[in-house]
Amino acid sequence: MPRLFSLLRDAFWLVVSVALVAGGYLGFQYLGETRDIVEAQPVERPVALVATQPLVAYEAALPVRGEGFITPFRQVALSAQIQGRITDLNPAIDARGGFAAGDVLVRLDDRAAAAALDQTDANIASTQARLDLVITQLERGETLRERGVIAQEALDQLTSQRQELTASLDSLRAARETADVTLDNARITAPFAGRVLRKTAEIGAVVSPGQEIAVIYTDDALEVTVPLRQADAALIPGLFAGARVPAEVAARFAGQTYLWRGEVTRVETALDTQTRSLNVTVQLREALGATGEGRGDLPSGAPPALINAFANVTISGAEIAGAYAIPSTAFRDGALWLYVDAALRVVPAELIHVDGEDSYVRLAALPAGAELITSPLDTVVAGMPLRRADPTQRTAALLE
Repeated sequence: MPRLFSLLRDAFWLVVSVALVAGGYLGFQYLGETRDIVEAQPVERPVALVATQPLVAYEAALPVRGEGFITPFRQVALSAQIQGRITDLNPAIDARGGFAAGDVLVRLDDRAAAAALDQTDANIASTQARLDLVITQLERGETLRERGVIAQEALDQLTSQRQELTASLDSLRAARETADVTLDNARITAPFAGRVLRKTAEIGAVVSPGQEIAVIYTDDALEVTVPLRQADAALIPGLFAGARVPAEVAARFAGQTYLWRGEVTRVETALDTQTRSLNVTVQLREALGATGEGRGDLPSGAPPALINAFANVTISGAEIAGAYAIPSTAFRDGALWLYVDAALRVVPAELIHVDGEDSYVRLAALPAGAELITSPLDTVVAGMPLRRADPTQRTAALLE
């Protein structure tokens, strides 16, 4: 009985399994015969919207920019060569004003030097009188010696006195030159025309040789030294040949920008050891006035080029044939994306110069009617169709 029961149970489950498989197969056949046929439909892909701008040849000089501080061409610390007490200062020192070349700026107490000079003059006059007397006696003695009136010994003594007095006179004249220089050193004159930057000593102060009394500078010869990258310096024509390349200097004062015309006057022959940049000096030539929004006459009047003022310098670089000015973001891996006949064209370009947000590139040839694509694209395929945004759509295109 147990064996028969086991066989019946196995047979039951076998029949159930076969029924399930058969039902699944029949159901699959039924679903296949009654299914809806879906036909393939072409998908219309959207055409990318791009912002463009015209490409216009850049025919002016490339701007080479740098930054620096306005400094004088010459700046000198006034000091005395002798020790003495200051008795007088030029009003320009107290007022930090201007002066001409050769003006006496500082006077020291020169009474001792003047007395020494007077004493030397008196000694020279006395020695010269004695020498004149000896010369006269010597001339008379030679006549008497020829007549046999005096001995040769007396004549030799007069000759010796003349030689001694001549040597003494030469020594006194040298001493007078020294006394004259000492007296002259009591007056400090201006070596050039300029202005006073600061005063460090007052009337009545006793100064030592080499001690600073005031600092003066050339107010009509100011300059700015700017460090330039080697690639930027290479764009300045005739830089190492001494060419006077034009430049423009701008400095801010009280919220306004003031301009000066300048020119490159010199370039250092050594690179900076840390930045590997090249220092180029631009000298200010002519004030051009103020520029920018909010310009107006200040109650103080237009300022001069102030010492130590921070300045932006723009040097005129070379003019490159076939150059174009573009936004720096539009230069992509050595190429430009151009909009030509409603399609994308990738054109190789040579990067010449980068000026902040602007770049200057050179193209071998520009396709007719081409415009520069300034907006980004997710996928770039040469020849892909594009839509050009009009000015009202440009903002939306840049946000896509």
